[in-house]
Amino acid sequence: MTTPDIVFGLAVFLLAGTVKGLVGLGLPTITIALTSLFLPLTEAIALIALPTIFTNVWQAAIGGQFRVIVRRQWPLIVPLVVSLYLTMWLVGQRGPSWAFLVLAAVLVLYSGLGLLRIRLHIHADLERPLAPVIGVVSGFVAGLVGVPIIPLMPYLQGLDIKPSELVQTLGVVLFATSLILTASLLFFGLLDGPRAIVSAVAVVPALAGMWIGQQVRQRLSVEQFRLAVFWALLLTGVYTFASRLL
Repeated sequence: MTTPDIVFGLAVFLLAGTVKGLVGLGLPTITIALTSLFLPLTEAIALIALPTIFTNVWQAAIGGQFRVIVRRQWPLIVPLVVSLYLTMWLVGQRGPSWAFLVLAAVLVLYSGLGLLRIRLHIHADLERPLAPVIGVVSGFVAGLVGVPIIPLMPYLQGLDIKPSELVQTLGVVLFATSLILTASLLFFGLLDGPRAIVSAVAVVPALAGMWIGQQVRQRLSVEQFRLAVFWALLLTGVYTFASRLL
């Protein structure tokens, strides 16, 4: 990584942290989507390791529902982290070339759902049987591309959860994901000394951005901002597809 690469990467973390502070998610998705345009996917995933842990700890600790959320979501969290580790062990640590196509598909699908305002409504009776399945699939996706947003995010947003509790739920689930992802990166040698230093430095702009996002949340239209984020992710996904296939 050159100095311009590092400067650009830190700017991306500031932007992604701001988005997370505003809407409660998006830091790893935006960071990987943008940095993977000029870095190998394994490098991009390594960079998000420490910032995602710190920002998700912050988000998971606010709300006062931590124990309630863990009791409700453990059937989702346990299969997710196990699947993530096994995927890293089997294919993720080798960085398969087709993982970029998975990343592009995830970006296009997730942004498409957001732009079309498609939201699932999951009946309470389906939550327990669906949770392990969603966890396994999300863990597989996270092991490949570093982010478990599909199908995790549509699933959580489709549950009967209050908006304030949803933000903390995302923090709890994503904290567990980021913790296992970081441990896997360390174990498989993908988060070595230089990458760990850059990832640690990236914690500062990520937290700063998250604070900025929380401060301006009351002054901006969050809905309009979310639409802008979805359009950016969609264009990034389409560009990733085009650059890999042409």
